[in-house]
Amino acid sequence: MKNKRRLLSFVSLILLALSLTACSEIPADYTIVHYDNGSVMYENYGKGNDENSVYELGSNGKTVAAYTALALVDEGILDLDEKIAPYLDREFITKDERMGDITLRELLCHTAGFSPSYELGVDKNIYSDPGSEFRYSGVGYIYLQNVIENASGMSMDNAAAKYVFEPLGMKNSTFDSTKTITPYMNLSNAVLYSLLIFTVSFILLSLLALIIGLISRFKLYKFKIAFPVCFVIAGILNTLVLFIVLPNLSKVYYIFLICFAIMGIIFIVTRKKPALYYSLAPAFLLAVIVLGFVIPVTVPVTNDMVKDKANVAYSFKSTGADMALFCNDLMEKTNEENGAFSEMFDPNVSIDDKNAWGLGIAIEYTEDNEEMFWHSGINPGFHSLYVLYPKENKYIVVLTNSDRGLDFSKEKAREYLDTEGIWDIKR
Repeated sequence: MKNKRRLLSFVSLILLALSLTACSEIPADYTIVHYDNGSVMYENYGKGNDENSVYELGSNGKTVAAYTALALVDEGILDLDEKIAPYLDREFITKDERMGDITLRELLCHTAGFSPSYELGVDKNIYSDPGSEFRYSGVGYIYLQNVIENASGMSMDNAAAKYVFEPLGMKNSTFDSTKTITPYMNLSNAVLYSLLIFTVSFILLSLLALIIGLISRFKLYKFKIAFPVCFVIAGILNTLVLFIVLPNLSKVYYIFLICFAIMGIIFIVTRKKPALYYSLAPAFLLAVIVLGFVIPVTVPVTNDMVKDKANVAYSFKSTGADMALFCNDLMEKTNEENGAFSEMFDPNVSIDDKNAWGLGIAIEYTEDNEEMFWHSGINPGFHSLYVLYPKENKYIVVLTNSDRGLDFSKEKAREYLDTEGIWDIKR
């Protein structure tokens, strides 16, 4: 009885510690770039954070990829209305005959027909005829990356460096792996990402082991041994998913590792107490999941622990200072009348009465029918937004290391640009 009380006290203390840690919400860091008629000012929040701090910008890298592609068009290496199939690696070509109809322009303005938002690129199906409708797609930009790499003969990061980063002086921007500031994720997201595969696998494997045992009357094995074996296998599966299938989410691995270790200790301590042995570890897991969704806070998580390949759909990293240089150039290019960049800011496809899409950039119209050009980025633990407002000769860039950063970014943009912008489109 004493051992039971001690164990319950031990688990309660762990849960209490997690609760107390989570309850004191740590505000996310942010960097804001304000541009007004040629003057650039920075606003930084967070210990040691400044305009040279590196953030993940996620989908904002699509504009950089589009810029790179348009530079290749201006050089005559690519053409906006040529078919992309000749530039694709074999692994990108499917049996769908419409694959041969897709043009570079359609990739840039999201009318190629690919999956709405499967950023990992595993879905290569075409869901609408190329050129027929707007369908925001990370997959389409993975195809764009393949076109850029094969047309230029360079890796994506080297091509971006040649056509964007080096000419504009962006010294701390990359699509490859690099150290960023610490991301803050919603506790619910962190728990979900770190434990979902483990929880589902553990339950299914345990049920399978129990069914096989009942059918064979446990002649094949003892369920007491099979139960922790299922626990270990589920842990291995969860690790493989986080590091191989979803490497961009490996930053939450420590959360899983802590829970896994605690559950392992529970199994060892309760091995001679059947009631506790079969119930306490699952109860702890359930308590952590419930705790994650009940407490509305953000928590710091580790940065990526494995090298991630360049992927223009989500792997762009940059700083406030570099984004200022990039947006300065975009503001100038809104006035170009010739060349590929003159088409970047044209509404290549209409989405609704207030929104359209250019070549790598979104367009939203104000109540006075003035154009604002924008893009947002949403990665686990990082949200960001930039908005160009050429009519007022202003722009704003907001970089945050928080899952709650997008609403904050929009609020700051509305305040600075003095407009009721929405900066959101169907996906």
